[in-house]
Amino acid sequence: MRPLDPRLVRRSSTVRTHLVWSVLLGVATAVLVIVVAWCVAEVVSRRFDGDEVLLFPVAIAVAFGVRALVAWAHGVVSERAAIRVKAELRAEVVGDLLDPRRVGPRPSSGRLVALLGPGMDAFDGYVGRFLPQLGLAVIVPAAVIVVIGFADLMSAVIIAITLPLIGVFMALVGLLTRDRVERRWAQMERLSRHFSDVLDGLVVLKVFGRRQERGIREVGTRHRIESMRALGLAFLSSLVLELIATISTALVAVSVGLRVVDGNLDLRSAMFVLLLAPEAYLPVRQVGTMFHDSTEGAAATTDLLDLLEHDRHTGTLAPPSGPAPLTVRDARLTHPGRTAVSLSLDDLHVEPGEFVAIVGPSGGGKSTLLDVLLGFEQLDSGEVSVGGTPLRDIDVVAWRESVAWVPQTPHLVAGTVAANIALGQQAATDAQIAAAADDAGLDLDLRRVVREGTTDLSAGERRRLAVARALLRLRCGAAWLVLLDEPTAGLDAVHEATVLRTLRASGATVVVVSHRPDSVAAADRIVEVAA
Repeated sequence: MRPLDPRLVRRSSTVRTHLVWSVLLGVATAVLVIVVAWCVAEVVSRRFDGDEVLLFPVAIAVAFGVRALVAWAHGVVSERAAIRVKAELRAEVVGDLLDPRRVGPRPSSGRLVALLGPGMDAFDGYVGRFLPQLGLAVIVPAAVIVVIGFADLMSAVIIAITLPLIGVFMALVGLLTRDRVERRWAQMERLSRHFSDVLDGLVVLKVFGRRQERGIREVGTRHRIESMRALGLAFLSSLVLELIATISTALVAVSVGLRVVDGNLDLRSAMFVLLLAPEAYLPVRQVGTMFHDSTEGAAATTDLLDLLEHDRHTGTLAPPSGPAPLTVRDARLTHPGRTAVSLSLDDLHVEPGEFVAIVGPSGGGKSTLLDVLLGFEQLDSGEVSVGGTPLRDIDVVAWRESVAWVPQTPHLVAGTVAANIALGQQAATDAQIAAAADDAGLDLDLRRVVREGTTDLSAGERRRLAVARALLRLRCGAAWLVLLDEPTAGLDAVHEATVLRTLRASGATVVVVSHRPDSVAAADRIVEVAA
């Protein structure tokens, strides 16, 4: 896990600006640290010699005040940067999910909730505290070592040798922590997904008397255990880093003290080195302390950037203005994270106006084929062409205007049944909406109000509503291709016959995925997708 993912710097202008400010304020902090140390050393040396120190206390007070002001500015800039970065990434994720040119599977709602909720909240520690401290840990020790080198070369060498030890132990701690943090983050995602699934199926669970308190309690307990293990490791690692820094500072102090006693080092230089030496280790120690506070934010950053990095459609050609042959050749697709091939289809050719049924075992790639035809997925190898033009070269937004789609699980929006049928076809008249509903066998009051989700209507009613929506798109829009995924599942024989008869009479090119014998028998041709 990298302390700072380069992809975040490339994507976020706020992070780039924040890093620049961190460098500038880090330089100012280093200068003030050196000035304060020099002034204090000068005061002590002059008092031992009996000289006046009238202006030096004022200079020390001013330097401390300016240093406090710089620290306050650093905190304000960091907190504002964290807020802006969270807002930017949330907006980018939402925009990416709504981007019609996006290619690839959508993440689960549970994963999104975990990323955009607790994951983004961890940015306060990551962007607001860890990244600024990382800048200080680079600038301040380097400046201190250089300045000490002019005053006492041996002390500078000791610091330069011992300082990397903290980095080595931090790397070892990071290796130990990484697995713990990944397990904790996995438990957080699992808890979020479990809770989201329980909420989605709450009505069904209640009807069948299935209580979920035990399951949620067990998942929550595992998350708590992993969190406590990570915290325990954080406390132990902080102790180790403090011990190393203390021993390193002691080495410098012993060396300086012995040489002062022997007369090989003057008091002014000795005080200057003793005051600066702890300042060389302090920023690095604080990075180690804040490392555990940042790991969850870094893990969330990696997941978010992985979510945003995917292929996009780049086609610009206009699709055919009317019905055209549809061809799929040597199609192969494997989803990320899987070893089994998700889709393997050697040849599919659909003529305009043809009714083709896609059959095969569950998990054989039938729904994946529809995703490819809709442009939601892109093939690893092979080609899809429409009217002789490769689909990858066609503007996918314009292409989808030619398609009416009935998914396996149709979705509703809050509003009336009529508004759900007319989704995307705002110019449709009441008569056209009623005709589409009647032809799909949807015997519902079109003025009935339904909520967003799928609990207000039965599975069969939702599917018939989706078929009515597709029919309206054919009649009022530019669609000529209908893609249906199990449109008659859950329908009785009468309603199934009504839907199939309407699809046959539409004259559109129809590609239907189905396991129902009657739906398959109604097709002009059957194409089998092998597992």
